[in-house]
Amino acid sequence: MLLPGVFTMSTIRKIQRQSGVVYKAIIKDRLGKAITSKTFTRKGDAVIWAKRIEADQEAIDALGSRGGKITFKELVDEYMRQWSGTDLNQHRRVSFWASELGHYQIKDIGGDLLRKKLTEFHHGGCIRGNGGKGKALVMTKTRQPATVNRHRTTLSGIFKYAVQQGYIVSNPVAKTACLRDAGKIVRYLNAGERSALLSACKQSEWAKLYLLVLMAMTTGMRKGELMRLRWSDIDFNIGLAFLETSKNGEPRVNPIPETTLTELKRLRELGRGLIFPSEKLPDQPMEFVKHWSKALEVSKVENFRFHDLRHDFCSQLAMHGASLNEIAELAGHKDLATTMRYTHLSTGHKKKLSDSIMQKVLNMSV
Repeated sequence: MLLPGVFTMSTIRKIQRQSGVVYKAIIKDRLGKAITSKTFTRKGDAVIWAKRIEADQEAIDALGSRGGKITFKELVDEYMRQWSGTDLNQHRRVSFWASELGHYQIKDIGGDLLRKKLTEFHHGGCIRGNGGKGKALVMTKTRQPATVNRHRTTLSGIFKYAVQQGYIVSNPVAKTACLRDAGKIVRYLNAGERSALLSACKQSEWAKLYLLVLMAMTTGMRKGELMRLRWSDIDFNIGLAFLETSKNGEPRVNPIPETTLTELKRLRELGRGLIFPSEKLPDQPMEFVKHWSKALEVSKVENFRFHDLRHDFCSQLAMHGASLNEIAELAGHKDLATTMRYTHLSTGHKKKLSDSIMQKVLNMSV
């Protein structure tokens, strides 16, 4: 691999072809060995490209790395072979970028290109496939900053792997910025909303809606985790749910509060069946959207999604004194930055704790 500061030189060759004259810009290392080249129809473009490459030390380093000939699609295939996660959304994000950047050699993917692609994705300008049913389609939907940031994180993970393998010397995603997500508002229930929602769930035509909402509200489990949960995953003696795979692709043990465990025991079934199966297809999870929507309507709880039950769980922990590490552990957050959104909710508890302790300290000093 070329070391920082290595000397490079370029030459421009004029080539006569049947279609006309072209100019080939060749970048060479200090020993005169060609490390990359590109052909242009105009000499001026060839000169500009050569000067840009010579001036870009990061590009020179990349050209000399052992991953210089690897395409992004090849990198993704290798990355996915060693990836142990099961998150379908992550698979979709990886597949999207494989289709978007797959034909590029990874040495040619820099901050400028990624900024352009992420901006296009944000504003709906990226191309996506059409499931083999026709030509590719242009996305037109503007995406939320959180969605763009998740895609950026996926890209960063792929290039981080490339750095670890020695294919490139730096992660080009580091030259792009996260979008400011002004929409990260934590929605949680007040006491009246919580009572009204649970009451509405008890009245639902689907007998298990109350149990489902109660579990989401008191365990913080994600919708997908709950819908995959089986009776055999519950230890009724100690009140634990064993999740084989979470969103992060790792197993997790989730405590179940006594009130929720009592409701689980009331509906308990033997065997390995799903706790929330479809009424017609017991091997598949229940599709409960209409029952959930009806409960929201009856309870008059507005601007609230099912996933917000998880936010409600974390918010209640924060407001009742749990530390960020404790919240992260109970919610299964892999990144503490995710938990930080609940910091402001624990401010009152922290102030009371600080006042109490410092008052004791001062009293002891008098």
